[in-house]
Amino acid sequence: MNDIVYEKVMEHAGKNQVLVFVHSRKETGKTARAIRDMCLEKDTLGSFLREGSASMEVLRSEAEQVKNAELKDLLPYGFAIHHAGMTRVDRTLVEDLFADRHIQVLVSTATLAWGVNLPAHTVIIKGTQIYNPEKGRWVELSALDVLQMLGRAGRPQYDTKGEGILITNHSELQYYLSLLNQQLPIESQLVSKMPDMLNAEIVLGTIQNVKDAVTWLGYTYLYIRMLRQPTLYGVSYDAIKEDPLLEHFRADLVHTAALHLEKSGLIKYDRKSGHFQVTEIGRIASHYYCTHDTMLTYNQLLKPTLSEIELFRVFSLSGEFRNITVREEEKLELQKLMERVPIPIKESMEEPSAKVNVLLQAYISQLKLEGFALMADMVYVTQSAARLLRAIFEIVLHREWAQLADKCLTLCKMIDRRMWQSMSPLRQFRKMPEEIVKKIEKKNFPWERLYDLEANEIGELIRVPKLGKTIYKYVHQFPKLELSTHIQPITRSTLRVELTITPDFQWDEKIHGQSEAFWILVEDVDSEVILHHEYFLLKAKYCQDDHLVKFFVPVFEPLPPQYFLRIVSDRWIGAETQLPVSFRHLILPEKNLPPTELLDLQPLPISALREPNFEALYADKFPQFNPIQTQVFNAVYNSEDNVFVGAPTGSGKTTIAEFAVLRMLQQNPHGRVVYLVSRDSLAELIFMDWHQKFGQHLGCKVVKLTGETGTDLKLIAKGQIIVTTADKWDILSRRWKQRKNVQNIQLFIVDELQLIGGEEDPYYRALSFSLGREGRRPMVGMQRERYLQFPSERSSDPIGVTRPGFNITHNASRVAAMSKPVYNAITKFSPHKPVIVFVSSRKLARLTAIDILTYCAAEAQPNRFFHAEEDDIKPFLDRMTDKTLKETLSQGVAYIHEGLTPSDHRIVEQLFDSGAVQIAVVTRDLCWGLNISAYLVVIMDTQFYNGKSHSYDDYPVTDVMQMVGRANRPLEDDDAKCVLMCQSSKKDFFKKFLNESLPVESHLDHRLHDHFNAEIVTKTIENKQDAVDYLTWTFLYRRLTQNPNYYNLQGVTHRHLSDHLSELVESTLSDLEQSKCISVEDEMDTLPLNLGMIAAYYYINYTTIELFSLSLNSKTKIRGLLEIISSAAEYEDVVVRHHEDNILKSLAQRLPNKLTGPNGTAPKYNDPHIKTNLLLQAPPLPFYNWVPNCKATPSKVSAKPFVSSRPVSTSYPRTDGFRRPCPHFNADIIKRCQEKNIETVFDINGAGRRRSHPVLAAERSADVRRGPVSAIAIRTSK
Repeated sequence: MNDIVYEKVMEHAGKNQVLVFVHSRKETGKTARAIRDMCLEKDTLGSFLREGSASMEVLRSEAEQVKNAELKDLLPYGFAIHHAGMTRVDRTLVEDLFADRHIQVLVSTATLAWGVNLPAHTVIIKGTQIYNPEKGRWVELSALDVLQMLGRAGRPQYDTKGEGILITNHSELQYYLSLLNQQLPIESQLVSKMPDMLNAEIVLGTIQNVKDAVTWLGYTYLYIRMLRQPTLYGVSYDAIKEDPLLEHFRADLVHTAALHLEKSGLIKYDRKSGHFQVTEIGRIASHYYCTHDTMLTYNQLLKPTLSEIELFRVFSLSGEFRNITVREEEKLELQKLMERVPIPIKESMEEPSAKVNVLLQAYISQLKLEGFALMADMVYVTQSAARLLRAIFEIVLHREWAQLADKCLTLCKMIDRRMWQSMSPLRQFRKMPEEIVKKIEKKNFPWERLYDLEANEIGELIRVPKLGKTIYKYVHQFPKLELSTHIQPITRSTLRVELTITPDFQWDEKIHGQSEAFWILVEDVDSEVILHHEYFLLKAKYCQDDHLVKFFVPVFEPLPPQYFLRIVSDRWIGAETQLPVSFRHLILPEKNLPPTELLDLQPLPISALREPNFEALYADKFPQFNPIQTQVFNAVYNSEDNVFVGAPTGSGKTTIAEFAVLRMLQQNPHGRVVYLVSRDSLAELIFMDWHQKFGQHLGCKVVKLTGETGTDLKLIAKGQIIVTTADKWDILSRRWKQRKNVQNIQLFIVDELQLIGGEEDPYYRALSFSLGREGRRPMVGMQRERYLQFPSERSSDPIGVTRPGFNITHNASRVAAMSKPVYNAITKFSPHKPVIVFVSSRKLARLTAIDILTYCAAEAQPNRFFHAEEDDIKPFLDRMTDKTLKETLSQGVAYIHEGLTPSDHRIVEQLFDSGAVQIAVVTRDLCWGLNISAYLVVIMDTQFYNGKSHSYDDYPVTDVMQMVGRANRPLEDDDAKCVLMCQSSKKDFFKKFLNESLPVESHLDHRLHDHFNAEIVTKTIENKQDAVDYLTWTFLYRRLTQNPNYYNLQGVTHRHLSDHLSELVESTLSDLEQSKCISVEDEMDTLPLNLGMIAAYYYINYTTIELFSLSLNSKTKIRGLLEIISSAAEYEDVVVRHHEDNILKSLAQRLPNKLTGPNGTAPKYNDPHIKTNLLLQAPPLPFYNWVPNCKATPSKVSAKPFVSSRPVSTSYPRTDGFRRPCPHFNADIIKRCQEKNIETVFDINGAGRRRSHPVLAAERSADVRRGPVSAIAIRTSK
């Protein structure tokens, strides 16, 4: 063939450029050298390149810069090669030289035909057979490749014609002639791949049922060809006449493909309804491009006890390798390879699976092959190996087989690194010398011991001292993590694990990149079952920080001695840390009391209230009470006993609370009620409702506390029904002895009591102690018959909860994958009834609303969720300030987040309540203050971004329960639906706690200092014994014996309990004493100090007042004061949202007081305290929580007049003087004041009374004069 090529090339020598196409990279060099050697032999080289020509000089100079050895050898003779294995610089050089006509003959692979527009006058295709490793044989070049190559013949603008020469077998000559002379239609090959394509669309969410699949097929090229050539695809002409659009034939194709997928376990197929449901195996197949045949093989062969030998065999039987064959000429080489590979192969050499097996092991072992076809087969096998073994690993991980999962992950890493697990981990560093690694391996020195050696000791170990530092550096760059755990029993079957991960290696971006991935695995005592698995990503910018990971694991009885917690690198062989978690001292909590049985009672009518005024409150809402209200009616309305009512959200608990209020008004018309809730949003809702009910209808004074002590005391004095949050009530109740109105409370109602186990617990201590004052019975000690706890499924509307799992670790990708399923859930469960979708952030709320409308538009129903006339809704839309919300509202989809104005928020709720808008997308923070409910609730993921820990945290269970409870319309629906979308690993957890009761634990011990300090100030606690007695009145004391391990108790005896309380009191009082809030005399008596009194009065943390005391001095400037205030402990919980650190960094550059980190380093803008500092400096931004701290600061330094808190409390810089806080003053007016030397408010007030000042209009000057102005006269006398 080379002789023919030479002859054809010589025909054009010196006249035209020639492009020769071959079919392998190696063949390019061989062919080019063969042509050159023939030219040298026959002395015809001068026909291509004349001696002394400019082209020869150019080629010689350029050849010196070339990296490819073959190209460097050929270029001076006017020949060149081109293929994808060359460097980009060399390829570009060849293309430029050929375009400039310096190169006469270019030998290339097909990549040049497809990828680069570089034509020549003459094109020669040398041979038409190529090796196809997928089919395991030589096949003819495809028609498209031939046409593409021949299409390079002829240069536009230079040639009038081109010449193409095809060298092939005589038997194929007629085929290629017809190909060039006739136009053959291109037929679709989709039918053969239909099952896999259909599975991919089902996983993506594009196809939900057979109807969707038929529609999808209508958009394919297959459908077009079936209409044009029906008989070619098995469609008869009779069928075409009966079904011109081929709907039935398409449905048959889909049905057949679905049956194949169901057989392979990739989907669940309901033949009656035609619905498809994706499985985890199907998702893995789609993600890793595995065929359904391959997945069927894995399903049949994978067992939890597979050895490495069997695992390699399972891989070799993958459907992707079914066409690989064993050729006669390969058997000798394969036999030699089988003797050299480490893992034994059971099959004989005749089996194709044995060939695949040995090629994979040869690749890992870096063995060299001789045969070209065998090398091509190995490339094909190894290209698929990583993908297929990752799929096997995920299947095994899903099935929770611990030992096999470890083997699969290790094999994946061995393929990536091309080394065996038994080799030294140092081989994974590319720059590590081979001979040095071999020395270490021969010494059989344990890898872990290298961490204990210094650089010089490592050098002595390998007998090469100069490499000691290099190896020492690599050893300490190898990924290593330190682990510590804290375990708390939640129920008798669930443990909560707090895992602290500390990176213990040096990060190098050249080696580790931007992140390192790890797998967190919790295994049972036998290391057979994976109880929990989680993907953990360690990012470069946080490689110095500790990382806290929280998760739940099941526990079984009898209690095993331990679990094993392992964290394994996803990329590095040997990077693994194992931590045994012992249960030796684990005490499981007591069993929960059985729930109250809901009796089958006749619903009570509202006339049971026996008071016309009371009945009128409910007459226009419902005629009778629901079953739970009926059962508790007697206990709440007809008795004076303390009552506990536990029931699901939406069960009418607020109405039950109203029973108690009505009972009190009936018995004592002048009595006082305190209604205690956890959040301001809840208090606002209750206040608005009760102000109308009890205020306007019954004439009671309903008030809501503000948090300002003076104002609240006045409100309590005149209010009869007091609505407040726990923290605001705690401020007042701390000085209950001096406040008679606080003592004179007849009824105390505490709502959402489950939050006592959450972040509000320290404030809810008012529940357990305040009610116990003056001899009242505390709620934690009520009678058993008044303890009514109804199971979660006993709500007025039974809620059906479905929990689709998404096995996607990356949060943004997982949320994006949920977008279409959210829309599908809406159309499936609630196509016409109202829907609430909960999301994690305000940005996601906007995007989700837009996505829903996009899917509507794709189905040609843009207004399917809009149920009103445009003219009716226009007045509401005109009042909207948010333009995006205005647009989505007009199509029936709204979103609500904290950034909306109160007006916009009210309009959205009104439109949703009226039914004009069917869908509301709501952020999770508003789930407690939402005044709307729906038939369907969709919870779109259960994680939110925590900027402080730069990670995603799980929603509290109480929040999830509150969201689920929004699916509740008792007067309109008989049932309700909830779709909870979460990570697959969280499904079992939510299934458990949404169907079972979750015990509530106390967290009072975490923030006991401030309560002790307040009680010491009020003389409630005067010594350590009083402090112990104080604790016995709390919910914490009751839970100590119920779940001792949760509170670090090792036993439940009286001695254990007494020691724990004494230690808790001692440590708490010691901390308070060190912070100078109290003093302890005679190691027993407690006395309040000045700092403690200030902290209790202003309701701030004891660590904050200590910080103020130590930091403030006579030289403190505004910048220092801002840093001190923003460092307060109260700001630990300030939310730092995703990517907000970039915004804060930009804000910091525009503010007067620049920030620095420790030791002059750059500040961390994801720190809540840094954000607080910046917001305090930014005048236009509202920031409310700092007020108590600002007030406490001047109190601490009341004797030091140099401290001014005015710039902080007015939100304007001190440099603006008096002017900026004044009404009507802006930057322009301030500038005019400076020009006219107006420095004080007296210049406005005094001068303005006699004449109107030119800087302000008359009416605006009057506003300024209304401001408070005081004069101080000081007289001194001896």
